[in-house]
Amino acid sequence: MPLIANRCDIITVERIQPTSSTRKLYMEHPQHIVCVKSALFDKRKNGFSDYEIQGGDIIIAQRELLEKDDTYRQVLPECVFVHNGKVWAYERTEAGGEANLHGKTAVAVGGHWDLEDLVSNNSVIDLAASFEKAMNREIEEEVSLTSNIIKKRKLEKVICADDTFVDRHHVAVIYICELDGEGISANEDQLKELGFIDPQELLDGDYNNEVWTRMICEILVNEKQ
Repeated sequence: MPLIANRCDIITVERIQPTSSTRKLYMEHPQHIVCVKSALFDKRKNGFSDYEIQGGDIIIAQRELLEKDDTYRQVLPECVFVHNGKVWAYERTEAGGEANLHGKTAVAVGGHWDLEDLVSNNSVIDLAASFEKAMNREIEEEVSLTSNIIKKRKLEKVICADDTFVDRHHVAVIYICELDGEGISANEDQLKELGFIDPQELLDGDYNNEVWTRMICEILVNEKQ
């Protein structure tokens, strides 16, 4: 059973019924993660929404029950690392768990917001602290930084695209992290480093870009103009 924190920050219970397909996934993804109702982003446009996730929106559910349930979107904290106008990019290898993303060029580093990332005070979830903890954990797991983050900002809109099966089940909260050098390397075999690339080149070049890569690079290019 997933737990839902309502607008009064009281924890209530709602049940997601497993389907035959999600039952098959049960042993593969038993962990509990953070998600929200998809209906929160009904007014999205071009894959973006200006809805800001609130503490009362948080739902905790087992990942396998969410993988094919369009009622919910899994919340992903994501970082994009930039330096001197270029963005750090990588290619997703077959070592990654999402087969639909293999061979795709990505610029966002992050992943699922786990149950263990939640921070509470007097049984009330601290949304900002929880998100920061999840994001920092994902960064430490996926990359090694020898350069410093000198500026960090959150994009005004969240990404909630519908282009692919993976897109339809996730919402990404994107932070742009500016580094003081190019000191970043991948920690995982599933990330094949491409280095720092101009976002316009990623859009125009021969890259097999993820949907999110295209959307993020378009934002970065527009900001330069």
